Amino acid sequence: MLKGRKSVIGLDLGGSCIKAVEITRDKYDYIITGYGQVEIQNEAARPEAIRELFEQCRFKTKKVVTSVSGKSVIVRYINMVQMTPENLESAIRFEADKYIPFDLEEVQLECQKLMDLPVEEGGASPEMKVLLVAVKRSLVEEQARMLIDLGLQPIAIDVDAFAIGNAYELKESLSPGLSEEGKISGLVDIGANKTCINILKNNISLFAREVYLGGNDLTNAITRRMGVDIYQAEAMKKDPQDRENEVHEAITPVIEDLGNEINLSFDFFENQYDGSVNHVFMSGGSALLPGLEEDFEALFEKKTRVWNPIEGLKIRSDNVDIESLNCSALQLAVSVGLAARAV
Repeated sequence: MLKGRKSVIGLDLGGSCIKAVEITRDKYDYIITGYGQVEIQNEAARPEAIRELFEQCRFKTKKVVTSVSGKSVIVRYINMVQMTPENLESAIRFEADKYIPFDLEEVQLECQKLMDLPVEEGGASPEMKVLLVAVKRSLVEEQARMLIDLGLQPIAIDVDAFAIGNAYELKESLSPGLSEEGKISGLVDIGANKTCINILKNNISLFAREVYLGGNDLTNAITRRMGVDIYQAEAMKKDPQDRENEVHEAITPVIEDLGNEINLSFDFFENQYDGSVNHVFMSGGSALLPGLEEDFEALFEKKTRVWNPIEGLKIRSDNVDIESLNCSALQLAVSVGLAARAV
């Protein structure tokens, strides 16, 4: 049925888990035709884990889109005089020197015009908002080489926060007519080692940031406070049973620290742009933590809810364990967004 259709795998190389979602484009439909994930102990275990994952899953393609994150990735939103795309490509290297704390010879530079800026009366030349991304070239080359050595075909390397934005944009496109003009959405994806924040206006990213707090910090807080081992703490975080109050007390300081960092991001954005974040949408493995929606909504004073990155996508049930996919859905924003970038 799907012969000849375009298929791409979004490969999320997370800190504790590698996740792969294959999406096939069939005319107007986006179909999940493959899915799998495998836990890892450290980065050194990645190649073998990826090999194991691709041996277990019956993917249609070896074309993958993956992503990078961390302190070797610099994202800046800058104002520049309006110019053609060709001139922007030439000018960006001169502009980048002001914003990139690395030698420009060491980085891969990418830029994209986001929007024209309002012209103030009596102001200077018209300006535009430009997204500038710089990634250590060694990081990109090492990741690409690892995938090629495994027999895969990397067709693009993205940034985690933008992949989450892609997944959200895909979800919005599958629900035409529901988007509000001027809507500002704050996406918060809580991973194992970090939390990605991406603020979108009309589905255009205008702010992205990583906060180095995540699910592992919540688990460690339970371990310290309740005197249990890491495996018990992880289980209690997911299902506290009759100890919900104790677990909540243990993780409250981490939730407050993370919430304050997210709130600082919202404040910074709202001071830069004319508008406030209307809704906060959470994803990631820890997004379903009991009481987290309520805690964050009270802290942000904004409507806050969990969203499902696979909602609206069709699933090929003969090749995908639907129960497992649905159980892990909140963890798949990056994977879905990476695949959606290229199908």
